[in-house]
Amino acid sequence: MKLPSASFPLAFLAGLLSFVSPCVLPLVPIYLGYLSGSTLSGDASPNRWQIFNHALSFVGGFTLVFVILFGLPMSILGTALQLYRLWIAKIGGAIVILFGVHTMGIITIPILNLTRRVEIGKEIEPGYLRSTLFGVTFAAGWTPCIGPLLGTVITLALTEPSRAVVFILTYAMGLAIPFLMTAALLTRTAGGLKRLNRHIRAVEIGSGLLMAGVGILLVTGKFSLLNSYLIRITPGWLVRYL
Repeated sequence: MKLPSASFPLAFLAGLLSFVSPCVLPLVPIYLGYLSGSTLSGDASPNRWQIFNHALSFVGGFTLVFVILFGLPMSILGTALQLYRLWIAKIGGAIVILFGVHTMGIITIPILNLTRRVEIGKEIEPGYLRSTLFGVTFAAGWTPCIGPLLGTVITLALTEPSRAVVFILTYAMGLAIPFLMTAALLTRTAGGLKRLNRHIRAVEIGSGLLMAGVGILLVTGKFSLLNSYLIRITPGWLVRYL
């Protein structure tokens, strides 16, 4: 039986923080309007469940890309480099610390501020295929911007290659669930998104501190302390099913 890993909640939290990052959160209403072929600010009320179904296709698109581009390769690479796992953790931890310092705004890594917005042709009629393709382009175009948080999860995946795909899926779930909730609740969440957007700087600092903390634990070889703590606080019945 595999013991619970602190990487699972960290991966999910990284996904949540990616959703509220400056390059994703302000654009969520635009994404939803584009996906449904509707305008959220228009006079006519959009079909909520139609938007939710398109959001599911969008989520499926970026999840597929994350798994194929990062989950499977990290599983294979991590297994092949298992003998160097400690060095991978230390080097990866140092990179994650750098990501955290960048996210807090202490230094700037220009490539992590880039996004490539790939447009789906307007000649394609609104449909689930277009929504899925839009999810694919989101994953490809916004990876540099959400890269620090995603990179943290990739580093954790390399240290536990047998769970790499699941870690990436967990990250995608953290990004997907609030997106789907927003799609389901639609206009009820508009005010909440605007209020949350005012606290973007606090989100950046919190994200940076999280990444720096994880990086320090990896560099110092103390990450297992998180696992030990997780095992102590996890109910026995849940441990048996993990």
